[in-house]
Amino acid sequence: MIAADATPDAGTSTRRKGLSPLFSCLGVAGWIVLLDNVGFWRTFLSAQPGSRFDQWTAAAGLASLLILLMAGLLRPLVGNRVGLTVVAVLLVISAGVAHYVDGWGVLVDRNLIRNVVETDAREVSELLSWSAAVDVLLRGVVPAVLLLLLPLASSSGWRTLGQTGLLLAGATSVGMLLTVSLYGTLATTFRNHRELRLQLVPANYIRAVYGHFKGNIRSPVAPMPVASDAWRAPRPDARPKVMVLMVGETARAANFSLGGYGRDTNRHLAGTGAVYFPNVASCGTDTATSLPCMFSNLGAGAFSVGAAQARENVLDVLARAGVRVSWLENNSGCKGVCTRVPTQAMPVAAPPERCGTDGCHDEILLPALQRELDQAREDRLVVLHMMGSHGPSYYKRYPAPGPFQPTCDTNRIQSCGKAELVNTYDNTIDYTSKVIAEAIRIAERHAQSLDVAVFYVSDHGESLGENNIYLHGIPPLLAPREQKEVPMIGWLSSSAAQAAGLTPKCLPAVAGRAFSHDNLFHSLLGFHGVKTGAYRAELDLFAIAKEDAACLRS
Repeated sequence: MIAADATPDAGTSTRRKGLSPLFSCLGVAGWIVLLDNVGFWRTFLSAQPGSRFDQWTAAAGLASLLILLMAGLLRPLVGNRVGLTVVAVLLVISAGVAHYVDGWGVLVDRNLIRNVVETDAREVSELLSWSAAVDVLLRGVVPAVLLLLLPLASSSGWRTLGQTGLLLAGATSVGMLLTVSLYGTLATTFRNHRELRLQLVPANYIRAVYGHFKGNIRSPVAPMPVASDAWRAPRPDARPKVMVLMVGETARAANFSLGGYGRDTNRHLAGTGAVYFPNVASCGTDTATSLPCMFSNLGAGAFSVGAAQARENVLDVLARAGVRVSWLENNSGCKGVCTRVPTQAMPVAAPPERCGTDGCHDEILLPALQRELDQAREDRLVVLHMMGSHGPSYYKRYPAPGPFQPTCDTNRIQSCGKAELVNTYDNTIDYTSKVIAEAIRIAERHAQSLDVAVFYVSDHGESLGENNIYLHGIPPLLAPREQKEVPMIGWLSSSAAQAAGLTPKCLPAVAGRAFSHDNLFHSLLGFHGVKTGAYRAELDLFAIAKEDAACLRS
């Protein structure tokens, strides 16, 4: 990485001695490609066929191409202090991104950048650790400081241009050689392992940041109306119809005992009459995607965050049709979904038994729900946005100690054993079940005056170290099932079921069918009797249950 470059330039009597800009660029490029891409090379090598020699030959060829290409792109910057500062910042950022790609199995795309932009200080703090700081220090800060402090040899504009051309020509030559000798192998590898482009530092985060901000540069406009023809038939003598919708966070179906998981993580729901839906797919694998998607009528197949932001969602439709909508927030925000409806954020300082500096346990939502139902004199939708199983600090999501021991009481979950990590996560599911059960009991106490229902569905799932992947946010096409299969639970008071034309057998009869977040928009409209051309009965959970043969026979 260090070499003297003291040859005089043409037309220059003296030159400053120091680090050669050419070899400095090669050193920086080699550092980033080889040391900041451990996760990338791990995936690449495991995907290669043939002997170990063949695998390492392909890796060496690709590494040479990447180093020459990156050095060629960096060379125009390594000639002045401003350019060196940019390269130093690149080293530090790349080290930070590499820490999470290598250690957490994170894949960096624009959805991840959107989640980072929309997160809060609490979430950020939970992703920080001393091991992360040391990693960034060694892989990023130290080489960046050395680059800035060590003297750099002067270089003329023509020399810079010539060296840049030489590096890019070298990259082109290596690229052509790889195309001739290994095209089939490399093409198959990158086609079958699309995660590689999301692991490659720094191309992954540069492309992701560009994609995110490019997609968000637009003039603010009023949201496009959805279901502008929505209306409801008058119900002058009917009791208020109330839906309590509990939106879970990071709960994966794989760890729900109601769905067959071997540990009793749903013990609190026993005897509540709740119906479990074991085959539900999420729209996305991160909150910033799934939350707006589940309230939209775009459907997972046509969904984009930009399109959802530009149009109304089901909360707007219900409010326009005369349903009073309220949003109770105990997470990091509604991602724009609740912008146009009354929203109440839960306190973070009191009461001390439920709240602290790291936020509130989800039981803080229950008194707020009680007040909402006490005041219900008209049809309502009450949304409870839960903290749920938000990681990586799972141990903070429930009152200690939790039924499953020992636990992983750190945000550095990779340092915990598999059993401790699963115990901690299962404690969050157990606590979520307790909160759902309490919400059902509150609703049940109001069943004499309200036609009330409680439904719970998680926004996305979670990875707990399977295939060395943690947390969530992997693009859906690449994501493991643990991040896409989510739990859903439903409960109806007897009067609400009767108003919907259902008997106790109806929901259980269809619970095993395949459902997804696409069903939510139409089910909420169906429950509240909203008529509109945007409504699709085939996606309305209640209409589906009502037409099931077992329901018709009962």
